[in-house]
Amino acid sequence: MSESDSVHVNFSSMEDSASVTDYWNKKTFALVTGASRGIGRTLAEKIAKQIAPESVLLLISRDEKSLGSLKQAIETDRPAVRVYVGVTDLSTCDESALNGLVSSALAGDSAESFAHALCVHNVGSLGDATKRCSDLTQTTSCVDYFRLNVASVVVLNAIFLRHFASGKQQRKTVVNMSSLCAVEPFASLSLYCTGKAARDMFFKVLAKEEPEVRVLNYAPGPVETSMRSQLLDQSWIDEIKSGGLGLTTTVTCDRLMALLARDSYASGAHVDYYDS
Repeated sequence: MSESDSVHVNFSSMEDSASVTDYWNKKTFALVTGASRGIGRTLAEKIAKQIAPESVLLLISRDEKSLGSLKQAIETDRPAVRVYVGVTDLSTCDESALNGLVSSALAGDSAESFAHALCVHNVGSLGDATKRCSDLTQTTSCVDYFRLNVASVVVLNAIFLRHFASGKQQRKTVVNMSSLCAVEPFASLSLYCTGKAARDMFFKVLAKEEPEVRVLNYAPGPVETSMRSQLLDQSWIDEIKSGGLGLTTTVTCDRLMALLARDSYASGAHVDYYDS
């Protein structure tokens, strides 16, 4: 195996690196939404370093330029990993388009040939953080928000699972990028909190219905991303502004990668970065 095909275990504070290598070093189909920046981009890069040669990585975002640079970077570092980009606006696409993305990435491979199928639902938006509950008077804006943040996630998840339904001996993992806002209310973040709570409950139900699928709702903590910057620009969010510096995407993604590898969480659980 060449250096470019080797497995790079470099998670911070990882003592059981052998189990990490065993978990990740398999032929894997990995799908990551919101992959062009922030947590999604960092996670895609880390997954690419750990999965085995001949694995497939499907990266979905509407930012064609950023996806292209990410694809090039991954292919340079791991040429044996096949990278597909799905330049798609999840707020407007339909089920046919979503199915086409997964089908195209699987072209030439049977779904059963992958030892691990992983889907990370990272896509998400803050919405209009200047409006309180009594300001939300437009049906269209509410529908548009939930179409991106809930409906597209639900439909893409079903499509992913149907493609890999026949792999009986295959490990299947679904990760929902959650938030503290899924379990705690924050003023003027009604849509964001509601969307995150809805996603958490959806994936809890999935865990009940599909016991062979490992399901994790992961809250990454206060990560320094463009979304957090948007929140910090709003002077009225004292709870967030008083929180100090946020986490880096590298730190929280290392935590997630280790959680998945240890595989000790209850399927469907909401696990926060700060949980022991």
